[in-house]
Amino acid sequence: MSEEIKRRTWVYRQPPKVYEMAACDCGNQDTQWSEFEDYLWCEQCRKDFIPAHNGIFDGPIPVHLAEMMGIRFDRVMIETGEVERFSTETLTWEKEKRHETGNTGHQTREA
Repeated sequence: MSEEIKRRTWVYRQPPKVYEMAACDCGNQDTQWSEFEDYLWCEQCRKDFIPAHNGIFDGPIPVHLAEMMGIRFDRVMIETGEVERFSTETLTWEKEKRHETGNTGHQTREA
């Protein structure tokens, strides 16, 4: 009985190499998140692959230390493009607050 490959509903904002995940067999370390769970995408080979190891995800993650090193666990929801920020205080994801753009509420004076 074969397992069904599931599509991702979200991806981390930073690329897999930030998390020290294994490179593609071809040696390409600039891989991206695949559209499928447990897989990465290699642009050079044009294929999805399962990495030999999952870098920092293979062990306990000291999230505060990771944050000091510039590693974030924010994610992008694929369907909507919304960003959810990871809180190192609550260890949960929180929707990113969107700021209004433009001059809403501001008056302009033309000469």
